[in-house]
Amino acid sequence: MAVTPAIAAEYPLGIFGNANMDGTIDEADIEYVRGIIDGRYEATQLADANRDGKIDEDDIAHIERIISGDESSLTLNTFSIHEEAKVVTVHKPVERIVVLAISGGEAIRIVNSADKVVGVGSGFSEDKNKAIFPHLSQRPQVGTWSNPDIEAIVSLNPDLVIADVRWPDPELLEDKLQGFDIPVVRMGFTYPDFSIQEMIALGYILDERDSAVEFAEFMIGHLNLIDNRLSTLSEGEKPRVYPMYSIYKPGSEGSIVHMLCHRAGGINVAADLRGGTGGMYPEIDPEWLIVADPEAIFQWSSPGGYNVDDPSKMEEEWKRITSTPELADVTAIKDQRVLLLTTEITSRPCWFVSLAHIAKFLQPDIFEDLDPQAVHQEYLTRFQGLNYDLDEHGVFVYPHFS
Repeated sequence: MAVTPAIAAEYPLGIFGNANMDGTIDEADIEYVRGIIDGRYEATQLADANRDGKIDEDDIAHIERIISGDESSLTLNTFSIHEEAKVVTVHKPVERIVVLAISGGEAIRIVNSADKVVGVGSGFSEDKNKAIFPHLSQRPQVGTWSNPDIEAIVSLNPDLVIADVRWPDPELLEDKLQGFDIPVVRMGFTYPDFSIQEMIALGYILDERDSAVEFAEFMIGHLNLIDNRLSTLSEGEKPRVYPMYSIYKPGSEGSIVHMLCHRAGGINVAADLRGGTGGMYPEIDPEWLIVADPEAIFQWSSPGGYNVDDPSKMEEEWKRITSTPELADVTAIKDQRVLLLTTEITSRPCWFVSLAHIAKFLQPDIFEDLDPQAVHQEYLTRFQGLNYDLDEHGVFVYPHFS
């Protein structure tokens, strides 16, 4: 597997053995461990590849096995938004997987491993998701993504459970699986600051490194286009934005919508607020929003999706927001600069589709030639293996910018 310099340099891989803390495990990590052993380099958290409490030749041997794909286990330092990262060891090969959250299902397909899924959360069989999960929706159900059925999971004898970074609480999953030797890896695949690292790690876990890198390169290509164009803007040219879950519930620093706002060239007026889930979705009152006076608003939880062809409900939501009487003097409301997005393109591995929409919404002159729908279509066709035509089906954004 050849990992591009962009991935290696910018997206640290949280697997023990990645001694130099870059985006891959390769010969450079062996050299780094040798440097730690002979005193040339400082020890890093991930240099203790075999997790035995010391850094020595055994770690080099373990790294060599990872490089060749012959490792019997991988230990990961997983991302968490609530607490310190969880260290999880996964035994290999992984042949049987339970996936609780929809985002995990899309990630599994990206790395060509849907055939390994033996159980799913009940959300896969909901009408709104059947259109893009025709096969996974038929797998045995193991409760909801936030309240799983432990007996059902154990009965499927999985090698691995993939759960969201927030839900369910550990006492509903990890604590109840103690003694069954079923590791739980928590990956969101949705947070812009971490999803690339998670995808690469998933490729290592499932022996699909090339597939993971191919997707990461696709994503990074689109991110670089947006980053490069926005790099010419001064802070004064960036609009003040209110990214929200609902009209009085914004996303503050650490949330998905904050990360999207920042990467799309906006300044989040709610960045410093705290409250709600993970401290990142506080509730505010109309007076606060009037004083903040954002120039643009976007919402990530609007009605729509893959099973919706009629935009009327999203249009109704847009009209309701833009005609909120108590916010009539807010600049974004007066100018009707409000963009609605669905979770299907925001809280998913294809979050960069929402990013493209938001960037074009905030800076239409800079991104006049950007076609977010084309990016979305390529994602569905190339990385989800779906015969789904966005010109014919689906509602994901309103207003729609061609």
